[in-house]
Amino acid sequence: MPVLEVEGKKIDIDEEGYLINMDDWTEKVACALADREGVSKTCPLTKEKMEILNFMREYYKKFEAVPIPRGVCLNVHQPKNCTYEEFPDPFTAYKIAGLPKPVAYGELHDSIKKYFK
Repeated sequence: MPVLEVEGKKIDIDEEGYLINMDDWTEKVACALADREGVSKTCPLTKEKMEILNFMREYYKKFEAVPIPRGVCLNVHQPKNCTYEEFPDPFTAYKIAGLPKPVAYGELHDSIKKYFK
């Protein structure tokens, strides 16, 4: 299993770079993930990026789902395409926010279907 080292602490990530344990996330971990993804080489991340990441985390904790990108921008009072302006794509933002990898509809459907057999 890949590991991300941040301030001497080893953080487990999966093969795609998503955190294994969402609770391992800190702003420093976000910086390391952003660097790994080629989004930012500087730490701390910009205020705009951190607003987006913190909102995504709070949303996920409340609803156990990733937020829709445009909804993120409305809630953090940034331009409607803020996630695309600050990150290459929403999935990269979710990853840097320490969220689990979102599943595709087909994968979700298949996993739910198993419970009703």
